[in-house]
Amino acid sequence: MSNLFRHIPAVNKVLMDPQIIQVSQGLASVEVTDIVRRTLDYIRQEITEKAEAVPQEEIMERISFELEAGKKRKFQPVINATGVLLHTNLGRAPLPKLALERLRALGEGYFNLELDLNSGARGSRYASVSRLFNLLVSTELGYSEDINAMDTVIVNNNAGAVLVALKALTAHHEVIVSRGQLVEIGGGFRVPDVMAASGCHLKEVGTTNRTRLADYAAAITERTKAILLVHPSNYSMIGFTESTPRDELAKLAAERGLLLIEDLGSGAFQPFEEPLVSSSLKHSHIVTYSGDKLFGGPQAGIISGRKDLIAIIKRDPLLRALRIDKLSLVALEAVLELHLNKDYDRLPLYALANLKPEKIKERAEAWLSQLGPGLQGEVKEVGSTMGGGSLPGETIPSWALALQSSSLSSAELAQWLRRNTPPIMGRIVQERVFLDPRTVLEFQDESVLAILRGGVQ
Repeated sequence: MSNLFRHIPAVNKVLMDPQIIQVSQGLASVEVTDIVRRTLDYIRQEITEKAEAVPQEEIMERISFELEAGKKRKFQPVINATGVLLHTNLGRAPLPKLALERLRALGEGYFNLELDLNSGARGSRYASVSRLFNLLVSTELGYSEDINAMDTVIVNNNAGAVLVALKALTAHHEVIVSRGQLVEIGGGFRVPDVMAASGCHLKEVGTTNRTRLADYAAAITERTKAILLVHPSNYSMIGFTESTPRDELAKLAAERGLLLIEDLGSGAFQPFEEPLVSSSLKHSHIVTYSGDKLFGGPQAGIISGRKDLIAIIKRDPLLRALRIDKLSLVALEAVLELHLNKDYDRLPLYALANLKPEKIKERAEAWLSQLGPGLQGEVKEVGSTMGGGSLPGETIPSWALALQSSSLSSAELAQWLRRNTPPIMGRIVQERVFLDPRTVLEFQDESVLAILRGGVQ
């Protein structure tokens, strides 16, 4: 048996090999050593089980492959050609240049995160961003609402926003929700689970497809504290359905002395259309929404609503555990400034969503004209989607390069694209890989062309 292991090199010898040194670029030395050791241990185990030797050339190839795989696990730029603008696996909304510049300027040193420069005393990390959100909402409402009567607080994501709002305002009380709104979104986030974690008691009303005002009214007891509205962010219901309008629920809540809390999910502001945060705040006491969806900013959970209720949320101990990171706040402030100045074209999400289909078609045709060996394709009319649990069922007219290969299956072709540098992510449709330029930033076109020109070997 010992002869079977004679081709396995020592770890230090592998680490000095020129090929391994080259492949290891971009990995820390500790990572390289760990990958080499684990790969050699696995090969030893394999030899023991199969009683077959593994040639040294194959050993080095397998180590190189594992090192390359290790580099792929690190964060790196990816070309999103899926046609999904808010792709959760790819980081959702790209940040505008203003946010990136602000992150560099403030992130490389110290800044007044929780310092009031006017008084010299400790300040609130939420103060600036909260003020801007209040101003943005008030502006969209045409100043019909007193900006001083509302407030905003920010946490790490929208699930956290729902959790802390319910805990602070409704713990140990009943909260009424329509059965048709007990949704689950990506990552296993389920509304009933979040409600249970907050300490409130879920009370379901209506049926999956129909919930009337009378269903809510009949469910109210002396233990009821709030009605919760949940926007069906990642699906749409069609057919024999019925839901209760927000304004009718607001009237019922006012008559019974209840809170109306709304989980809006995407949380759109102009120029996007419904579901607008400002529309919700006309009726709901508290509204929660995301920063990295239709708002086009970093990951954040925003809670806006009546000032006295926000004050209660701010005093809840859970808020500190869920508070937003300083760099996300910096980026969020920059995105808010763009919204307030109506500089929508400087928001990448808005710019991508509004690309003209004819311009997209031109880019897809340019990609088609540069296909290298082993690649074939045609330009097809398609529909891009917003994604990220936003605007379910709606599509945006677009064009895509429908790519195929004479030597690779669609899955193998998708894998080949994904393993390039930079990786390209497309979507498989009817045994072809569709590459939609709508979600590819224009400066990335040269990288796409270079990869396509090379063809498949």
